[in-house]
Amino acid sequence: MSETLTVLLALTAVLLVPHWLLRCLGQAEQYEAAGDPLMALAWTLATVLSAYALGLALLVLLIEAARQTLAAS
Repeated sequence: MSETLTVLLALTAVLLVPHWLLRCLGQAEQYEAAGDPLMALAWTLATVLSAYALGLALLVLLIEAARQTLAAS
């Protein structure tokens, strides 16, 4: 049961995070253009952390798929 929830959570992250990444990048560019480097840096950091979360979600999916494949053989 916990494996199923883990996979569902990872899939949700994979589906939602790319949209969030684009929004963060847009906000960072908007604040940079407005001359507010601190907010631009904050949104850039949010983008980096979101990309890290997406990478972790993909890694979780890969590990779960490998576990299921190895358990079946």
